[in-house]
Amino acid sequence: MVDLTEARLATPQTAADFSFPIATPYAIQVEFVQRLFETLERGEFGIFESPTGTGKSLSIICGSLTWLTHHHARAPATIDKDDDRPVWVRDYERKQRESSVNPDAVAREKYENWAKSVRRKESAEQRERKQNARRVGAVRAKASKRGSEQSPHNSDDEVVAEYHSSEETKGDGEYSESVRKLLHARAQNRVYEDSDIDSDEDTDQNAEPEEPSISKIFYASRTHSQLQQFISEIKRTKFGHATPCVTLGSRVQLCTNDEVRTGCASAILNERCLEMQQNGGSKRCGHLPVQRTPMLDLKDHMQTRAMDIEDLVVQARKLSVCAYYGARASVQQAHVVALPYNMLLSRSAREALGVSLKNSVVIIDEAHNLVDTILATHSALLDARCVTLLLDLVQRYFKKYWQRLRGSNVVHIRRTIALLRALDKYMRAVKTEDGGTPDVLVKGVNEFLHDAHADHINVFTIDRYLRESKIGRKLNMFADRQVGSNNDAEKRPRAQTAAGPQKSEIAPATAVAALEAFIAGIGSPDRTGARIVVRNGAHGVELSYVLLDPSEAFGELRREARAVVLAGGTMTPATDVVEQLLPRFGRLSRDTCSPAELMKLDPDNARLFSWSHVVSPSHICSLVIESGPTNTPLKFAFQDQQNTLRIRECGQALAALCNVIPGGVVVFFPSYALLSKMLSVWRENGIIERIARRKPVVTEDAQDVLSEYVEHVRGPHKGAVLLSVVGGRLSEGINFSDELGRAVVMVGVPFPSLASPELNERLTYYESIGQKPTMSTVARPAEQSMGPRARSLYESLCMRAVNQSIGRAIRHRGDFAAIVFLDARYAEPRIARKLPAWIAGPNQS
Repeated sequence: MVDLTEARLATPQTAADFSFPIATPYAIQVEFVQRLFETLERGEFGIFESPTGTGKSLSIICGSLTWLTHHHARAPATIDKDDDRPVWVRDYERKQRESSVNPDAVAREKYENWAKSVRRKESAEQRERKQNARRVGAVRAKASKRGSEQSPHNSDDEVVAEYHSSEETKGDGEYSESVRKLLHARAQNRVYEDSDIDSDEDTDQNAEPEEPSISKIFYASRTHSQLQQFISEIKRTKFGHATPCVTLGSRVQLCTNDEVRTGCASAILNERCLEMQQNGGSKRCGHLPVQRTPMLDLKDHMQTRAMDIEDLVVQARKLSVCAYYGARASVQQAHVVALPYNMLLSRSAREALGVSLKNSVVIIDEAHNLVDTILATHSALLDARCVTLLLDLVQRYFKKYWQRLRGSNVVHIRRTIALLRALDKYMRAVKTEDGGTPDVLVKGVNEFLHDAHADHINVFTIDRYLRESKIGRKLNMFADRQVGSNNDAEKRPRAQTAAGPQKSEIAPATAVAALEAFIAGIGSPDRTGARIVVRNGAHGVELSYVLLDPSEAFGELRREARAVVLAGGTMTPATDVVEQLLPRFGRLSRDTCSPAELMKLDPDNARLFSWSHVVSPSHICSLVIESGPTNTPLKFAFQDQQNTLRIRECGQALAALCNVIPGGVVVFFPSYALLSKMLSVWRENGIIERIARRKPVVTEDAQDVLSEYVEHVRGPHKGAVLLSVVGGRLSEGINFSDELGRAVVMVGVPFPSLASPELNERLTYYESIGQKPTMSTVARPAEQSMGPRARSLYESLCMRAVNQSIGRAIRHRGDFAAIVFLDARYAEPRIARKLPAWIAGPNQS
């Protein structure tokens, strides 16, 4: 699965070889880094489970960066003793490799020479400007005056779409370069100034050459705070002083222009930034200087040490440059690139960032929710409000500029209008059926397009046009100008949607982004692993593109990267994760794969490593309480959640636990509805008052819940009870170590609701990919049926959330806690075997 010409690296054996910053790391940490080193060296797909509190982040850093250091210093391949070719053939190939010029080194030298040339040239220009300030100021004033006089003529040039498809450019070869420049300039209503051969050569020499990329570690996690913690951990090691690290983020995190940032939502900030790049003179963003030297200086700073987002923004402000584009420009030569999930898992996002995974390693941390994240990243929601606004906007745009558009742009915009009209008509028709309130409809993508009378429209070309022409940006600029015109605002009719008159405005940028995401989904070549869910929402009829199969998105990433590692504290059960990401059958196409890529996509080559906790088994007490004080069974399936007797029994059991457990007790419920119901019954029966006599009760909906809970636990009460919900804000990423979490109590089993059509379709699809697709497996079974594979996935979704919640308690070797399950179903073997191995089987009571 790796380059056969590489010399195989030997796995280091001691903790010192991996440069741990601590003298005596845990034994499981040493084994972790060794297995990680081997996985990266072999180019494999590995799943690493190491419970929270076992030093997982530090192990990832020491293992991966040790391998990367060895990889960059890799020696040429030695002669394979099993190679049966003649010696003279092998010697000839070795000499050829030794004498050949390294293309990466040549490209690197070319780029460095260009950067030095740019610095010298711009430094000389800066000295000249200082010496001739008055003359340059006068010239600029005249140029500004000419620009203001010519601006009315060109004011709409940046709004007019200019898209050249591959079909249109096939015949360009019959024209010379000068003629093509003339035609392009005339099309833009600009004066074309011909240039001689010498000036063209100068332009080519001044053009920025492509900077070569090196092998690197791509580290992805859910949130920017987790990425920042990872970079902070790197700084603790010896790698932090000499390892170039860059953190990619959105403009919201990295924009250094305070005038743009103030009061701007994310979508608006993106469009404002892009618009200011196209402007000239004083309207251009001051943090994107025309000179290249400031940006090169920022890149030099980022090549010397590990920098998180805060460090990057501070340094960019000192140099008065843009941190967002500075980070993107530094990716090629970085050794570590930290980025959030959505930037890594989306191919379009990677292409926009210029990120290539070739010959590099991908490590996805907190990967227990990776499949859900992939599905959410590639799903999209389009409501009637967006459709109506966009239809009105595109029609007005086309009416104003159609005479100035190239023929292909006219065709593509008309197709877009036709699709928007079809969607609008379909949503209005659905709204008026059956008294105006339709049931949730689930359709295949082709079925939906047929019902919307849009199956004759080439959605693939519309998707390509929206992506390549940047028409969305031009529509936003056009909308901003229309809003700024009082006359146009008075003439514009109030938009009507299937939900009725507009009650609030929606930003055009938001609507355009929603349309692009939706069309990207329905315009994908393979539509079998997706559904369209139609329902009545807050803003009229909603169309949800729901991806069911993550294998296509993950398969692209796996094929491109050298190795992929999924790491987390609660990766088990992992079987369904591998089967969803690398299914034997389904959408994942293998027809065009090379033998090496086929090996990467083979699920049998996935390696699972799981370690137990570092704490002694005597520090963990796990218990399943199957019945209450009066022997009433404790079971809170959906049909049992209104049983007040069982709810009272559960409250009595919890009160008894609080009498004997010191410190803090964190209680997790399956849903907010059950938490509310239980609180109501417990208050009516005095159970909350009984618990509060021993420990104050804090609920998740409190304004400053964590501070209040910590104050009670560490204050005079010496304890508290925290009531929260699985999947809520306290079930992940919160540290309840020591006295803050002496017990974690799970009330009920948090199975996801089968009332969700998205979940039902996902389970049905997962059941179908367990065998080769046939006519019988493509058809959807009855709603109530659930095969063994679907049942296993359904339970895994539940237990992965349970495992994540109970992992909040044990955080280090000296910690101790009780794990209590208040539901008899946790004693069932099919549920118990999906609990973490470090619990070692809960006792029953």
